[in-house]
Amino acid sequence: MTRLTPILLLLLTCALLPGPVRGAEQPLRLQLGGGRLAISGQVSARLDAVEVRLHSERNLRPTRISTVSPRAPEKYREPSPHLGEREVHYPVVDVALQAGLDGVARLSAAPTRAYLNQHLHKEPLTAGRELLLRGDQLAHWENALFVEPGTVALEEFHLRARVPVVHGGFARTFELLSPRWAGRVTVHDPAGALLLEGAVVAPSMTQPEPALGDALEPARLRAAVVASLEYLLRSQETNPASPFHGGLNLFYDLEAATFRSNYWIWGWGPAVRLLLEAQRRPALATAFPAGRLRSAAEEIGQASLRFLVRDPAHPARGVPVSRWNRNLSFATGFEERISVADAQFLAGWAWLPLHGETRDPAFLAAARTLTDATDRLTREFGVPPQDYYHELHKWSDHIVDESGFGMEGLAELYLETRDPRHLEIGRAYFEAVRTRLERPDGVWNRGWSRTKGIQPAGYIARGMGWAMEGLLAAHRVLPSDGYLPRAERLAEHLMRWQKADGSWTFHADKSVSEVGTAEKATALWSLLFYNLHRETRDPRHLAAGQKALRWCVEHQYTGPDPDARGGIPGIGPASAVGYRAWYPVSCTYTSAFFGLAALAELERAR
Repeated sequence: MTRLTPILLLLLTCALLPGPVRGAEQPLRLQLGGGRLAISGQVSARLDAVEVRLHSERNLRPTRISTVSPRAPEKYREPSPHLGEREVHYPVVDVALQAGLDGVARLSAAPTRAYLNQHLHKEPLTAGRELLLRGDQLAHWENALFVEPGTVALEEFHLRARVPVVHGGFARTFELLSPRWAGRVTVHDPAGALLLEGAVVAPSMTQPEPALGDALEPARLRAAVVASLEYLLRSQETNPASPFHGGLNLFYDLEAATFRSNYWIWGWGPAVRLLLEAQRRPALATAFPAGRLRSAAEEIGQASLRFLVRDPAHPARGVPVSRWNRNLSFATGFEERISVADAQFLAGWAWLPLHGETRDPAFLAAARTLTDATDRLTREFGVPPQDYYHELHKWSDHIVDESGFGMEGLAELYLETRDPRHLEIGRAYFEAVRTRLERPDGVWNRGWSRTKGIQPAGYIARGMGWAMEGLLAAHRVLPSDGYLPRAERLAEHLMRWQKADGSWTFHADKSVSEVGTAEKATALWSLLFYNLHRETRDPRHLAAGQKALRWCVEHQYTGPDPDARGGIPGIGPASAVGYRAWYPVSCTYTSAFFGLAALAELERAR
């Protein structure tokens, strides 16, 4: 009798539920394959509909903006002064959104204020312990759920869909965003009572064989570039209802297993250049469907054009939105930024190469409009402010070293049009930036403010790279103006700070244990040193670029997470540039700069 007890209990449990049709083999069937999850089952024929709920494993431990990584050194562990006042939770949508598919967030308490993806959706959610998150407000992958007070915790998040029942049977198929989807599926009656449930186990994935041979050997380099391109294509925003559709998620968070920040528009540019360059090389392009790399580049470029400020009365007219910054000091977690420098970076890496490739006049027109705005703002302010704060209706009173990279777009526009006016606008812009930031020793100070003066150099490797990018761009179009010696002087400092393994740290003058390795800067500087060597022929510049490229090849991710493969993760104070500090995160422009440096090495070695 003791042996029969579990069986009897199981039969009794089934009898208490609205039962499947007599003779059904399986009350709930879950079939995973071909990137889809097919769900079907049998319930009481008395029901007209059921609610199917998808509980992804990625939401078992949802991330928060305030989380401090256990890897962070002590000086980076200071909590936000607004901690407790407000919080942003990040539920993940890893199933393709479709009509009738909504989200539900269950909270520890009813918030006084709540917003979902407030950078796009300004209306507050109806407050309660359980929040309905409409499908037309959800995003693929990362979603930002702002709550106030910040003590309100996100206890559970799932997707739900109403599915019709016909004679006791129901079926629905969902497209999955990841090949490694896992979680629970529950089926409920219209009153919410549980009818059926089952688990989906993540399929085992074949892990690539470890790469052999020297990191700079051509076959290995080509394989690494293909992996980078595959990573960029996986990073594309695939939600057709999103204004960012076709653009890129800038980051992949390995610990949270999610793509993030599809709203960081300026950073899309280098990927466009790499996609176009790779499309021209049969050894790379044949790894993808015909024309796929070019079409992806066009999709990214077209997505970026949607964010051009066209209102003739707007102070930033002619400039595209750069990004949405996120911070607990902001009233709802987001603030919109419009930046001339960021936009010119985007124009140089994306719009003008796309115009050269496609002859689509929209890309050239946007670059011209942006350069007219650059001229207007240079005349008005002496140097264009770093950002326009859209919600605050004002310009910043400062610039930072990143303003240097704005010369990229100005130089490329002149090379396309040969209009002397464009050259003079570029010269005036870059000189306004350089003279305020460059020190006598060649290093650039971190920033300059109209009210506070100079912000001293922090020796941030990536920021110094943005200055170098501007110097090299200026040299391309003004070769007699002395920019190359300035670039060489800055390069001397970076060669001195380069680590033995080829990398740089976040603050180049500090140790890895203090500030972490700067993977974004290492990929950027690899390309910059190849470009510098092309001008100087100094073998030390080539050696520095090759050492950095070798580090990138050896740190490209090839592990068990198929979504992360091909990226170059980093762990440091700017892992995701503003949040997720000291978590393992990869960045699409890191992969793009790395791929372009690899192409430079392949070209040099031919």
